[in-house]
Amino acid sequence: DRKQSTIRILRGCLNMVADNYGEWNWGDIEKTDISPSWVGGDGIFTEGTDSSGNAVFRRVFTQESRPYSSPFESIATMMKAAGSLGISPKILAIDGQTIIMERTPKNWRNAKLDELRNPYVLWSVLEQHRRIHELSGESIKGVTKRDLVEDVYGMRDLYMHTGKTLPREVDALLKQLDPFIKRVDEFHEPAVPCHGDGATSNILIDPSPEAGNVSMPMLTGWTVSGVMDPLEEAGSVLAEVGPFCGTPAQLITGLGLPASTLPVAQVFGILGDLYWALIGLWRSATTETPEIDFAKYGLWRLTKARNQMVLPFGPAAWLERL
Repeated sequence: DRKQSTIRILRGCLNMVADNYGEWNWGDIEKTDISPSWVGGDGIFTEGTDSSGNAVFRRVFTQESRPYSSPFESIATMMKAAGSLGISPKILAIDGQTIIMERTPKNWRNAKLDELRNPYVLWSVLEQHRRIHELSGESIKGVTKRDLVEDVYGMRDLYMHTGKTLPREVDALLKQLDPFIKRVDEFHEPAVPCHGDGATSNILIDPSPEAGNVSMPMLTGWTVSGVMDPLEEAGSVLAEVGPFCGTPAQLITGLGLPASTLPVAQVFGILGDLYWALIGLWRSATTETPEIDFAKYGLWRLTKARNQMVLPFGPAAWLERL
C-alpha cells in the first residue's frame, strides 16, 4: 500500500546516505507528530551511535521542504555555529543533505508549552535566541537572507498552483494587514542571524535536572533560519507563548529588542502563522506521506493567526491607526 511504499522509499534514501557513513550504526526511522507542533514533518530522523558507542542523531533533509526552507548550506552553517556555542546540539558531520549531531541525553526532549511558564526556562530560551543574533563573521558566511512578507506571498502563490481552494481567512487576514505590509520598510530592525521559529517543539530541555545542575535549553528545528529582521523571529515567539507564558512586552525585551516594537512583532507573528498555515495546506495538497495530517496543522496555524488579531492586547487597534 501507499504507506509501505513510502517507508521503502525512505529506507532506500537512508541506505544511500549510509554508504558515506560506514562508522555509524543507525536504528529505525523515528515517528513524526505533526500537530499541534511540527515535529519531524520536514525530514527523516534516526538515532544511532558512533564507532565509540556515543549516541548520535541524524537528520536527512527531504526535497518536500525545499520550497519553504532555507538552503541546506545555510541551515548547516547556522546549526554548526549554534552547536559550537551550546545553543544547539554539536554538529559532528555534514554531507549532501544530511547532518549528524551529538544526541542529547535520553532524559532530554522537546519542550511542552506549559513548561515555558517556568520563568527560568522561558528566559533561558529567549537568551539562546538573543545569542544567535550576535553571531557574525566567518561563522555565518553564506547564511541566506529571508523576508517574511515575501515568503508568505510566495507560499500563497505556490498553494494556488495546486488548484485547491484557498481558505477565505488567509486573504481576509492579509487585507487587514495590508496597511502594515505597504509600509513594512518603515518598521524594520537591522537584520541579524536568527533561528526564526518560536515553536515550542523546537526547544530541547532537560525536564528533570539534578539539584544544582540546571542546563540551558537548546534550540532545534533550523529550517527557516537565516539573516532576517529579528522582529520576525520575535513575532514567532510571541505567537507561540505570548498568550500563555508572559506579557508580550517582556518577551520582546527578553529578546533584546525595544518594547516599543511590540505591535510590529505582533503583526509579524500573524504573518508567521499564515506562512506555516500555507505550508501545511500546501504539503497536504502535494504530500506522498498521507499518514501525516499536514492539513490539520495548517488549519491550526490559521486559527492561531486569526485569534492573534482579536486578542485584547493584539495589534488590531495599532493597525487601524496606520
